[in-house]
Amino acid sequence: MHITFIITGGTIFQTKDAKTGCMVIGARLDDIVSPEFLVSMGVYTSRCIDLNVRSGADLTYEIIFAARDAIRDNLSRSAVFILVTGTDTLEEFAFCLDLLLGNALVAASASLVVTGAMKPYDIEGYDGSSNVQQAVQANASKFGVLVVLNDSIHLARYVRKVDSQLMGAFQSHPGPVREGRVRLYYGPPLDAAAWRDPRFASLDAAAVAAIGRRVAIWVTGVSAGLLPEALVSSLAGLVVAAPGTGSLAAALIEQLARWTSHIPVVIATRCAVGSNFDDHYYRGSRDKYERRGFLLADFAHLTATQIRNMLVLRLAAGLYPQYEHLLRTGKSAASEQGAQPSAPPRRHPPDAAAAATEATAPAAGDTGVAV
Repeated sequence: MHITFIITGGTIFQTKDAKTGCMVIGARLDDIVSPEFLVSMGVYTSRCIDLNVRSGADLTYEIIFAARDAIRDNLSRSAVFILVTGTDTLEEFAFCLDLLLGNALVAASASLVVTGAMKPYDIEGYDGSSNVQQAVQANASKFGVLVVLNDSIHLARYVRKVDSQLMGAFQSHPGPVREGRVRLYYGPPLDAAAWRDPRFASLDAAAVAAIGRRVAIWVTGVSAGLLPEALVSSLAGLVVAAPGTGSLAAALIEQLARWTSHIPVVIATRCAVGSNFDDHYYRGSRDKYERRGFLLADFAHLTATQIRNMLVLRLAAGLYPQYEHLLRTGKSAASEQGAQPSAPPRRHPPDAAAAATEATAPAAGDTGVAV
C-alpha cells in the first residue's frame, strides 16, 4: 500500500524554542510516525507533501485548494491520503475537502483522513503519534473525508470542535430521532452526492478566495438589534447564526428581507448540532423565512462555519443564477445597485413594535457579532 501524507503544520509539529520561548515547528513527520509502524500496517511506500503552513489560524482557501490539487494529482498512484494539520480550523478544512473531493474519492475507491493533535510534540501525553497511527488504520474508501483524533472516527460533515483545549475536543453526534425520523450520524449521509456538487470540480482558488472575503457570519442573540447597513451593503453573502432552530427577531427579519434579492442570506442555528428549521414541531417555521427570500433547506444540519464555506463554494460555482451579478462585478450587491435596497411589498403588516424597532438605529453594543 502507498500513502500520500499532506502536512500543513499545526500543534502536532510544535515545540518550545529554547531561545525565544515561543512555539515553533520543531518536529517532522518521521518523528511522529515511524517507518516501522507503516511497514507493520502494510505501507511500503509513502510520500510527504509539505504545504508550508505554520498554524491552523493561517488556513485560507488557497491552501485548501492546494491540498485538493495535491490529492487530485496523486489519485492515480495513491489510494490513501492522510492530511496532518492544525486543529483550530481542522473541521473547516475537512468539510471543504469533502465538498470538493468527496465524490471523486468515492469513485476512485480512495480515502482521505484528516488528523492533528491537541498537545504540542514536547508535552507529556502528546497525542499526535497515536492520532496519525489511527488515521492510517482508519482509512475507508466509501465515506469521502474522515476525521480521526482521540480514538474516534468522524465524518467530515458531522464533526465539531466542541472544546478549545481538551483531548476529546472533536465530537460528532450519535443517531437521535429528529423531526419524527431517525437521523444517523455515523454512516455516509444519504444526500452526500447532492451537496458535493460536481461543479465544484472546476473551481479555482482565486475565484473562491475573492468571494470568501465578502461572505460573513453574524451571530445574534438577546437584544442583538439590527445589523449595520454599511456592513450588509459590503457583502456578497451573509450567514446569520441565530438561537434555537434559527429564530430571528421580527425587526431583524424585516431588515434582512430587504437584502435577500441582492445577496444570499442563510439562516443557521448557532447551536453545535441541529437544524436551522423544524417544520415537524414548529409548523410553518421554514416557510416563514423562505417566502421572504432567506435560504434554509439546502443548509439543514450544518454549523454556521460549514454553511459559510458551502455558500462560498456555491456562489463561486454559479449555483445561484439570481446572484450572478456578484460574480460579474466582483463587488457587493449594493455597489452595483448604488444604494441600499428598497423594502419589498409587505406580505403581512408588521406590528407597531416591530416597525418602531426597524426605524430606530441600534444602540451601541446591541449590534450582534460579525465573524
